[in-house]
Amino acid sequence: MAEVVAEYELVGCRSSGEAFPVRVLLGRPAPSVKTSPAWQCSVTVEPLWSEFTIYGEGSFQALCLAAKHAVQMLETFMVQGGVLKYADGELFDAEVFGFQLLPREGSAL
Repeated sequence: MAEVVAEYELVGCRSSGEAFPVRVLLGRPAPSVKTSPAWQCSVTVEPLWSEFTIYGEGSFQALCLAAKHAVQMLETFMVQGGVLKYADGELFDAEVFGFQLLPREGSAL
């Protein structure tokens, strides 16, 4: 991963009750080596999803899209039955980040 510019830590819990650390890592945006003139930003949500790359028209858009995608992955984990908490035990709420996320199954659009 490129130099990490943002990191976020939570505690995950599977339906079996097993607790484990969850780390979100965002890399420093850089000019894309694959598609020019785009920019790329790496994102990882350990151990749920391995590193992958998000592309944007500029460094700011690439970073914003990577952050949104990371939050969407956390939300997806919860929709699939997982639980995410802060270190103090309070439940994680993806909505506090202000991104418009994909709707949960059964919710009104």
